[in-house]
Amino acid sequence: MWIDVLVVAAIVTGGTAIAGATNNPQPDAMAIPGCDVVQPAQDGVSFAIGTYGGKYDNPDYPWLTASKATAMSDALIESLPTGVELQFAAPSTSLVFQPIDVYPSDASLPDGITVEDISGDSTASGIVEKSGVSARLRVSVQEWDRGVPACVAEQLDERTTLPGGTVVDTSDAVSVLDGEPTHRRYATAYFADTIVGATMSNDGENAALPLEVGELRDIVSNPELRVSATVPDGTPLPRRDCGSSRENPVPPLPREQIERIGSALADRWARFFPDARTDRPLNDLLPGRSGSGSACTSVTVVTPSGPSELTVDISVQEGSAWRDAGESSSPRVNGTTLPDGGVVTRWSDEFAAGARPSEYVSVLRPSNTRVQFGFGEGIDVDTLVALASSPGLDL
Repeated sequence: MWIDVLVVAAIVTGGTAIAGATNNPQPDAMAIPGCDVVQPAQDGVSFAIGTYGGKYDNPDYPWLTASKATAMSDALIESLPTGVELQFAAPSTSLVFQPIDVYPSDASLPDGITVEDISGDSTASGIVEKSGVSARLRVSVQEWDRGVPACVAEQLDERTTLPGGTVVDTSDAVSVLDGEPTHRRYATAYFADTIVGATMSNDGENAALPLEVGELRDIVSNPELRVSATVPDGTPLPRRDCGSSRENPVPPLPREQIERIGSALADRWARFFPDARTDRPLNDLLPGRSGSGSACTSVTVVTPSGPSELTVDISVQEGSAWRDAGESSSPRVNGTTLPDGGVVTRWSDEFAAGARPSEYVSVLRPSNTRVQFGFGEGIDVDTLVALASSPGLDL
């Protein structure tokens, strides 16, 4: 049964709602280039189900290690056609392959559909732009051993068999739901061990898309996206989303501003912590997970005490109530006021484990810029406060 799983804007307990699109059947199948036999269009099915965020290195999906996700993300970005720009965004929305979602084992599904039918894929998404036209590109990779499915009317426009035997189905169509047209293009590649799919869409009567069908075909047929493709030695872990809900009420930070803050932070870090090594430069800041309002990152710091995770979150704190250093009633939160009027707040995370930060400190600067660090052993908190109070970090 054909199921086109689409992400929809709804949140349910435990995860994000997804739904299958309904296909309208037609009485007669038509010829499709590249297909010897075409089956008639079938009834689709619609449903909703909650999902839980997964993890890399899940023993249920041993092919998707953290470094494998990075290798696939790099290959995907390198596959983008010349002249196509990827929107500067948080990792989860900048073509970084995410962990495979976990579905409840007791999920209520339509008859004939199992959790295995709709799970098992790692996805990467991001906004791409070319010549002033932009749209979201979504690419999924899944282990696959079911061969090439039959051609079904209305599901594809053309089937192409590439040298080496890889089969790619493509489609370029406009559908109408409740009077609103949607222009959608997709390409799906069937390797011997992998299925790779790419989709993009835009709403509107004359909606344009930045990538042509042939360009989507080239992306999904990249052998570096196969589950069996070798991961180069030294491939780092994928970037993770960062930031907090504080960023929601304020406008997005321009890329130029994030890069300026990152440059100043890296310069001050080198002065205050000359002997500390990080696994990636501190100037490599990203937009917060909600896509607005903060610049952030997470790095591993190696000190004489061993490795420790350091998180950085720089944002604007609206309002004056936060100027009260003694406002918190929690015994685990301590506040002090600096001579320049900056407010220092420090607290602990009693549930921290492993290399995760166990201590947090933030400095609310006179400009209302809030610089927050999460850290572990081997990083001096007073030096972090001095770093957060130094010039050049105001938003």
